[in-house]
Amino acid sequence: MTHPIFKESPLNQEQRQLMVDRGVWKEGCPVPLDRLNVVEFSYHNFKGEICHDGQVVVMDAVALHVANIFRHLFLIRFPLCSAKPIEHFNGSDDDSMAANNSSAFNYRKIAVDGNHALSIHSYGLAIDINPVQNPYAGYFSKHPTKDCGTMEVWPTKGLEYMNRHNLRPGMVEEIIDTFAYNGFHIWGGDWNDLLDYHHFQTPRLMAELLAEMDARHAIDFFDYYVLHPDKIKLEDGMIEDYKNGPNTFLRKYGIPL
Repeated sequence: MTHPIFKESPLNQEQRQLMVDRGVWKEGCPVPLDRLNVVEFSYHNFKGEICHDGQVVVMDAVALHVANIFRHLFLIRFPLCSAKPIEHFNGSDDDSMAANNSSAFNYRKIAVDGNHALSIHSYGLAIDINPVQNPYAGYFSKHPTKDCGTMEVWPTKGLEYMNRHNLRPGMVEEIIDTFAYNGFHIWGGDWNDLLDYHHFQTPRLMAELLAEMDARHAIDFFDYYVLHPDKIKLEDGMIEDYKNGPNTFLRKYGIPL
C-alpha cells in the first residue's frame, strides 16, 4: 500500500526546461526559477480513489504551507479532479480550467480585458481549485436590446455550480479557512467586480515583497505572517524598508536572524 505523499522540493532541471520550453516561465518573470518549488501530494478524486500524482508549482516561501493545505484536503477527503502544473497545458489557463485542473504558478497578466497587471499566479502565490465546481464569472457584454448584463461563466461546465448555496463535492466553500490559516487570505469568491470561485491568493503587496526578499528571509517572513497575521500590517514602503536594511526589517517583527 502506497502511503500518502506531501512534500516540497526545488524544481529539477527537467521541470525547469519544460516550463521554459512551453512559455510558462520566461525572462521578466518576477520570480526566478531558483525560487520556485514543486509541491507533490496525494488527493482523493471524485470517485473516492486515492491519487498520488498531485503537483503544483509555488514560490519557495509558501511551499511548506501549501503542502499543509493539500494534506488537510486529503484528510477531509475533499475531492480534486486533477492537479498538474500548467506546462502540461502549454501555459493555457483556459485549457487547464476546461480540464478541471487545479494549478498554481503561471507567468501571465490578469485575464481580464484592460487589466495589464501581473496575475499573482506569476509569483507562484495563487492557487486555483476545481475550476468546474468553482467557476469564474464576470460581466462580459451587455444585451443588445435589454437593459441587463450578460454573464460570462468559464469553464462553461461550471454553469451548473453557480448556485453557491447548493454545496456539492469539490466546491471550495468548506476549505476557505484552510487556505486562510496558511496565509492565502484572499478568495476570489469574495470579490465584487467579478467572481473567481476557484482562486486563492496572498495579498499583492505580500507577493511583491516576498519576490524581492532573499529566499531564506522570505520563508521566515511568511512563516511569521502565517503564525501572527495580526502582527504584520502590509503597507506601502515595506519593500524599500527591506532593501534598505534586511536585518533591521526582520528584527522589527521579531524574526530570528
